[in-house]
Amino acid sequence: MWPGGQDPLPADPVIPEAAVAELLAPEVGVEPVGLIDPAVGRMNLALDGWFAGSELRAAETILRAPRKFGAWTVDMGDAGLHIGSLSAHADVGNVVDLNGARSGSIYQTLNLNPGTPYRIRFLMSGNWRTNPLKPRSLSVLVGLQKFTFTMTKPANWAPNQMGWEEKVIDFIPQKAVVGLRFSSESPAMADGAAICQVSVLTKRPQPGPLDSIPVPLPADLADYVVDRDAAVVLGKALFWDAQVGSDGRTACASCHWNAGADIRPVNDLYPGAPGSAFGHQTSAGPALAAAAVQNFRGANQLLSSEDFPFHRVQNPTEPASVDGNPVTRDTMEVAGSEGVLNRRYTRHNPGSAWDEGEDTPDAVAQVDGVAVRQATGRNAPTSVNAIFFDRTFWDGRARRYFNGVNPLGELDPTARVLQSNPDGTMSPVKILIDNASLASQASGPPSSSVEMAWSGRSFAELGRKLLGLRPLAQQQVAEDDSVLGLYRDSCGRGLNQDTAGYAALIRRAFQPKWWNGQKLTADGYTHMEANFSLYWGLAIMMYESTLVSNDVPYDRYAKGDQTALSAAAKEGLRIFMNEGRCINCHHGPEFAGATVSSIRGVLYEPDGHGVTLMPMAIGIAFYDEGFYNIGVRPTPEDIGVGATVPGLGPLSYSRREQLGENIDPLNVVTPDRRVAVDGAFKTPTLRNVELTGAYMHNGGMKSLTEVVQFYTRGADFRKTNIQNLDPDVHGISQLQGNPESIAVVVEFLKHLTDERVRLQKAPFDHQELVLVNGHSTTTMPRATDNLVVLSATGAQGGKPLQTFEQVLENGLDLFPISNPRPVAPAAPTPDPVAASPAAVEPVAVEPAAAAPVAPEPAVIGPVEPGVAEPVAAVAPAAP
Repeated sequence: MWPGGQDPLPADPVIPEAAVAELLAPEVGVEPVGLIDPAVGRMNLALDGWFAGSELRAAETILRAPRKFGAWTVDMGDAGLHIGSLSAHADVGNVVDLNGARSGSIYQTLNLNPGTPYRIRFLMSGNWRTNPLKPRSLSVLVGLQKFTFTMTKPANWAPNQMGWEEKVIDFIPQKAVVGLRFSSESPAMADGAAICQVSVLTKRPQPGPLDSIPVPLPADLADYVVDRDAAVVLGKALFWDAQVGSDGRTACASCHWNAGADIRPVNDLYPGAPGSAFGHQTSAGPALAAAAVQNFRGANQLLSSEDFPFHRVQNPTEPASVDGNPVTRDTMEVAGSEGVLNRRYTRHNPGSAWDEGEDTPDAVAQVDGVAVRQATGRNAPTSVNAIFFDRTFWDGRARRYFNGVNPLGELDPTARVLQSNPDGTMSPVKILIDNASLASQASGPPSSSVEMAWSGRSFAELGRKLLGLRPLAQQQVAEDDSVLGLYRDSCGRGLNQDTAGYAALIRRAFQPKWWNGQKLTADGYTHMEANFSLYWGLAIMMYESTLVSNDVPYDRYAKGDQTALSAAAKEGLRIFMNEGRCINCHHGPEFAGATVSSIRGVLYEPDGHGVTLMPMAIGIAFYDEGFYNIGVRPTPEDIGVGATVPGLGPLSYSRREQLGENIDPLNVVTPDRRVAVDGAFKTPTLRNVELTGAYMHNGGMKSLTEVVQFYTRGADFRKTNIQNLDPDVHGISQLQGNPESIAVVVEFLKHLTDERVRLQKAPFDHQELVLVNGHSTTTMPRATDNLVVLSATGAQGGKPLQTFEQVLENGLDLFPISNPRPVAPAAPTPDPVAASPAAVEPVAVEPAAAAPVAPEPAVIGPVEPGVAEPVAAVAPAAP
C-alpha cells in the first residue's frame, strides 16, 4: 500500500519482451506495442535510471570503485555495465550487474521533500552465466532504511531472456537529501544480481495557481529599458498597429486577436508539406511537397465543421488499427492564418502605410490566375501567457536569447545592434538578452514575406515607415483603454503624436545609448531606424508580459476554493492527472511544456535541463524538454524542432549538445547517442484553450472533443513516427468507447478559461482592428478583401469572444464592411529626429467620403490587394 491509504499507482501491465523489428512490423492493421511509461501521472526523480548516460560503449565494462558512470558512482567493489550483452526489459536502457568481478555497490544522491511519499521501482534479475544454481540477492539502501531482495534463476533464463521481476519500495524521507544505493548481497561471485530501469516516483502534484510563479523577464533588462511602463505602451501600440504590414492592413494582432489566437475561417489553408520553417530536410521532401500541392483544395476556401478533423477514422475513440475502424479522410493541409500578398518590396512612401512592391507569381496563393493572400504553414499559437516559454514558435526557433535583430538568438553570430559613442557615431555591438524569447519571436513576422511584409523589406525600412506615422492612426482607441487611454488622440483614432508618437515613446522607454546617435549608417539610416528591431522585440515582449491569465476557475481551486470546479471538471482533472497522462506534458501552473520554470526553475537559473533522457515509444533517447512528437501528422511532413538553420546548425538543444555545446550541464549527448526530436513540437499552454482553436500545430482539429478523442485513440501515425514518438500517446483505454469520460476532460479544460480574456477586459482589452477574412471576389482585375471589424474594447471589456467551433457553425460575429471608395491616408508630420534622411514626394490625398451607417465606423487601411496605389475605406473625416 502507498503510505497513508489507497495506492494511487496501479500495477503496470506486464509487457512481453520483444525485438525492435517486431515493434516495427509492417503488417496492415497490426499496431506495434510500445513501452508503457511507469511514471503515469508521476514524476521520476532518478537521474539516468536506465543507465544510459555513460560514455562507455563496450558490450560489457567492469567498473571498479571509485568510478562514476552517468549519474551513478561505484563506491565499493566492482559493477558491470552491460550494453546488449544482457538484455534490458523491452530493450530500454542498459543493465548493471552489481557483482561485476566481485561484489559491488552503486549510488546516487536524491533531493526529496521530507514527509512526502515516494516509490522506488526497479527491475531485478541476475547474471547466471556462472554459478547458475545460486540465488542472487541485492539490498537497496534509502537513507537509513535497508530493503533486501532475492531471486532464483528463472527456468528459461538467457542473456536475451532475463526474466525481469518488478520490485517496489514505498518510503517517506525524513531529510531533504537522501542517498540511494544498490548493493550486491551475493559475495564471492563474478556474476551477481542485475538491475535495470530504476525509477524514484512521486505523485505529480496538481499544478498550483499561475500567480505562484513570477513572470520571467531578463535580469539585465535595465541595461536596455529605462521606463517599463513606456515600453508596455510602445509594445501594445506596435502589436495592434495595422500600419505595420506592407499592405497597411496587417498587424501582429491580425493573427493573435481572439484570446491571443486566430479563428478566421476563410483563406487560411496551406497545402502542407514541407512545413519546416527552413525548408524540408528529408529525402521525401520534394515528393511530399508535390503531393501536397496536387491535393490542395485551393486558396480562399471557407472552412466548415465537416472539414474537421483533417485525419478522420470511422470511430474516433478507437485506434485506426482496430478491425472495422478504417481511416475515412486524411489531408496534409494546414489550417494556418491569412497573411499578405506575395510581392517584392521596392520602397516606402513617407506618410503612407502602403509599401510599394511588385507582384510575384504564386502557384498556390491564387484563384483562377488572380493573386490572393497567402496562408501560413502552421496554426498561430496564443500570445496570452506566451511570456512563460523558454523558446517560442512551434519549432522553438525563437530562442531564449534575443540578439536584438532576429529570432535566432545565439545561433546567428552576425547579429549586431548599434550603440552610440560620445562623438555621435554608432558602433555595432553583439548582445544576447536572456529570458527574452518573446522578443526573439516578435522580431520574426514583420520581415516574413507570408505573414506581414513584401519580401525583402528590412527592419530599418519598417522603422523609417513607422517613425513617420502616427501610431494606430487608422484605428479606434477606447477612451478607457487600460494602457493607451491616456495617450488617445482627440479624434478617437490612434495616439497623440506629441505625447505618444513612436519616436517619443522610444526615447522614454529605452536607454539613450540605443537611440541617440547623431550620424547616419552607411545605408543612410538614423540610429533609431537602424535599431528598430531592438525596440520592437523588447517593447512587444514587455506588452505581452502583461497578458497573463492568472484568474481562471482552476487558479481559485488551487488556492483552496473547492467550489471553483464543477463535479464534472474535478473528475476531468483526475483523469488529466492519472490515466490521461496529460500532466506529463502540460505540467506546472502554465499547463504547458518547454517553459522557463520547467527548464530552469522559478528562479530562472542560467543553467537548466533543456535536454532530457527518457524511454520513447520504442527504445530510449534524448529529446528537447517540452517538445514532443505525438503523431498528429507523419514526421516527414514537418520535422519541427528537428530542423536545421542553413549555415547555423540545428534548432534542437539535444542536437547542439551532440555538436559539443554545453546547453544542459546535466546531460552529455555524445555523437553516437540517439536523439529523438524530428517531428517534435512545443507543448502549448492549455490556459484559455477553449478559445484558441483550431488545434494542434496543423490546425487539424476544430474542438476540444476532437483533441481528447485523438489522445484517447492514440497517435494517428504511430508506425511512421515510431522512432521519435512520445510514449504517452499510445491511447487511453479507460476513455475508449466512453464519451462521458471524454466530456468531463473537456469540461475541465473549459475551467482553464479566464473570463477577462473571454470578455476582452483589461489587461486583454485592445484597439479596433480591421481583419481580412478571405476575399469577397477573386475575379480580374483583382481579388477584393472581405473586411470585418473587431471593435475596440476598454478596461471593462466587450462582448464574449467566440470559439473556433462556433465560428465554423455561425460565422464570425464581427461587423462586415462593404467595398470602400479608394482614398489615400493623410501624411502626418514626421518626427524631426526620427525622420528619414531621404526626401520622397508625398502621395496625393483625396478627401474622405461620407461614412456608411454602422456603429463606430472604422478606417480600413490604405490598400486594396492587387493594386499598387494606396486606397482606404470610407470613414468619417478626422476632426
